[in-house]
Amino acid sequence: MNRKITSLLLLLIPFIGFSQKQIAVEETSQSMSLGSHPGFKTEIPEGVFKEVERDWKKYLNSAGKGKMSDANGEIVVRGIDNKTISQSKFNIYSKLTATGTGVSLVAWFTTNDTVFFSKKPGGAEAADAQRYIRDFATAEYFLAIREAAKREKDKLEKLKDELEKKIREEEKSTTLIADNKRAIARAQEDISDNQAEQKTVSSEITLRQAELAKARSAGGDIYKAADHALKEEEDRKKKLASHAEDLHKKIDNWNKEIITETRDVNNSTTEQKQITDSIAKQKQVVADIENKLKGIK
Repeated sequence: MNRKITSLLLLLIPFIGFSQKQIAVEETSQSMSLGSHPGFKTEIPEGVFKEVERDWKKYLNSAGKGKMSDANGEIVVRGIDNKTISQSKFNIYSKLTATGTGVSLVAWFTTNDTVFFSKKPGGAEAADAQRYIRDFATAEYFLAIREAAKREKDKLEKLKDELEKKIREEEKSTTLIADNKRAIARAQEDISDNQAEQKTVSSEITLRQAELAKARSAGGDIYKAADHALKEEEDRKKKLASHAEDLHKKIDNWNKEIITETRDVNNSTTEQKQITDSIAKQKQVVADIENKLKGIK
């Protein structure tokens, strides 16, 4: 997550009133660098260790003036001056651990490294320390879910874009099919006209052949003229036949394109149905996670 946190406490303002997910902070006695002492433990659901660690350090720095150190997985801040937790300066020892469902946080509060905040001897300070931990965990959980919501929304938008792309592709294919069918109809008309014209030219050739036979005896220019006229009609027939062949080839290609595009349209229709179903499911995922986000408290 790319998040800027100047004070996580400020992020808690929008959380007031939300009701569903409860972040629990329990008092526990666990081992740390100074031995086994009372501390406070919470779980940050869906948290990412490195991001939670980074934010925890920032959060500690925002608690009040203090000197931070990090050794053997234990983060320590000494000399914190924060009257909302304790009237005296205090130290916080803490450990973060990645779990299967998020990140576990254990923190120990002490004013003298001997007596640690606990509900029994110092109820008020313990309650404030618990609140301090819970505020952080709640903020982190909110950030994690907000980031998850963004990812799911991005997935939804990608599905919508994919559907739009499929629709455009289908429209393009449908247009091409219609254009090809019109082109085929025009070509078939041209072929019909071509065949009629070839028939006329064939009759002209027969006539020219007869004229050439008559002109053979006359010879000279009369024969040349008759021979030229015959060749003109024969060339004309060849051109007509060649044009007809080109039209047939074009019709074959157009029909192949129609077959291909029709198959693509059918596939696209199936894919659009699948994407539409996925969009409906993803919308529900987004709605669920947004409700989850609203339910953090």
